[in-house]
Amino acid sequence: MRPRDVDIYAMMTPAKEVGGDLYAYALLDDQLYYCVGDVSGKGVPAALFMAEVTRMFRTLVDGHLTPNAIATRLNHALVEDNEQGMFVTMFIGLINLKSGHMEFCNAGHNPPLLDGEYMKMEANAPIGLWPEIEFEGEEVDNMHGKTLFVYTDGINEAENANKEQFGDERLKALLRNDLGTARETSETIHKAVEEFVGSAEPSDDLTKMCIKMR
Repeated sequence: MRPRDVDIYAMMTPAKEVGGDLYAYALLDDQLYYCVGDVSGKGVPAALFMAEVTRMFRTLVDGHLTPNAIATRLNHALVEDNEQGMFVTMFIGLINLKSGHMEFCNAGHNPPLLDGEYMKMEANAPIGLWPEIEFEGEEVDNMHGKTLFVYTDGINEAENANKEQFGDERLKALLRNDLGTARETSETIHKAVEEFVGSAEPSDDLTKMCIKMR
């Protein structure tokens, strides 16, 4: 999607037939909502939980809520009747495409990279575990001219046949370069992870979202 000086691309490759990672985005006038998440567990239960989280996220976006309010509402809803103890880590963001101002909430998720550097932020708790949590929100003043890369831990924790992990530093080194459009950036990272893993069995879903603001 490339309206109003923003270039966004996301992709997910499940490790198994069904995955537990999620991503979503929605454009409401000049407000870009987006999220990337990683559900605990594997298989059908994780996929069903993922689908419910994605549906609820889209519903809450329609209410024009802030990212931390979305996380708090999601948590309140998912804690109820959660007998399996499932949870989801999420990074939820909202960018004003005119001003470039970004609000975000990191709910137990690994930190994204902004212009090739890991963002320093509140970790918060994953969503779905404990009731009565009020999630904290944070902000970036101006995203114009910046590249944001959000991903799940299937990227940095991907292992090769020698049980070595792709790691945070490899990802950081790649994203310090201009890898092109949002799609080209995502595909370059995906290819690098695939080449690193080689013949080893994929252990987790690979999900990534790149947002480039002009």
